[in-house]
This record gives sequence, C-alpha cells and structure tokens, in this order.
Amino acid sequence: MLYPIKELQDIFVDACVRAPDGELVFVSVFGRDGAVQQLYASLHLGIQEGGIRQLTLLDPDNGQPVATVPIGDPRRLDKYSGRLPKDNLFGNLVHTWIYDESLPGPSKATGSAWLLVDRETQAHDDASLQARVWSLIEQLSPIPLLPHWRTAVFDALGSQLVGHPGDTSYAPLGRIHASRVTLPDAFAKVMSEFVRSGTLTLD
Repeated sequence: MLYPIKELQDIFVDACVRAPDGELVFVSVFGRDGAVQQLYASLHLGIQEGGIRQLTLLDPDNGQPVATVPIGDPRRLDKYSGRLPKDNLFGNLVHTWIYDESLPGPSKATGSAWLLVDRETQAHDDASLQARVWSLIEQLSPIPLLPHWRTAVFDALGSQLVGHPGDTSYAPLGRIHASRVTLPDAFAKVMSEFVRSGTLTLD
C-alpha cells in the first residue's frame, strides 16, 4: 500500500517506522525527483520558510489520516536515494529512504540499535531474528559476551533488551517489522552478577 502525504503533493510512502515517542525514525518514499527533493528540504527548513514539522500519512482509499509522524530534530536525518528504471510502469520515479542517522548501525553512545526486516519474508524467522538481535547486543556491550550466553541473557533480560514498536500505538506502517535493542545502564554490572552467581558460565 502507498500512503499519500497530506503536507506535499505527489509523494507516496510505502513504509514508516517511529520511535517510542512517536518521532520519525525511517520513512520510505516514492515520487518525482523534484517532489522528493522538496520533501527533504521541507524537513530542514523553518516553519516561516515553508518547512514542515510532521508528516500526515493518508489512507489512499478515503483520504483520511492514518498516522501523524512528528519530525523531531531534522539535523539527525539523512537520506539515501535510488532511481527506478525509466521503463517501469509509473515512469521516472525516485525511491528515497529518509532515516535517523542512528539507524544504520549500533550506537554505543546511546546503548541502542535498530533492526528492520521485511514483515512478510523475514519477521517470522525467530531464530534468524534472535541471532541478529544478539549480534547487535554483542556490538553494544561494554564487555565481551560469550556466544553460549545468548539464551540465558534473553531469558533473564529479553523484555528489557528488546522492544517492538509494533506492540505500541506507534506501530510501523507498511511491510516493515522493527525491533529496538537498548542496553540497560547497569548491563555490565548485571552480567558480572550473573557470572558470579553461576547463571552464566565460562564453559
């Protein structure tokens, strides 16, 4: 499904992810090159200069709002664009991802990371998802983690480590399944206590 944007003409969204506070994390848009450039510029302009501070996604069938997505601080946003082949059904279109700069990789500064997968083809592979989440936890961890600790750590801290926006009022739109990995401030201390108590072993 492609969602029109109320604030700008000729821009269509096929996926959108929001942070726990509702602010924009990722949006995938299609449109003519000029329209997409206008969108990106509008996110960074002040209100008096014609800028926008939210995206209102509309139901393509009835034109009613489906979601209102606050932009937040636009300085944290980056973009990646590609041009569709000119002989496609819709003509000369650009496909652009606009995303929070923290999205491509784990941020040790914030102790957090995002994992986005296709809801239809990847979200139901629990083993693969858990492996990828564990990889992010390893990269974020201030201390080394042993591979065989994975199950014990998930059993003990799973709900604290991994959040799913799909379970909140800010569920992703489109075919995106999102997971947010966040290490508690006391993560290293908790791991040390698990080792001392025998919950985690070296063998």
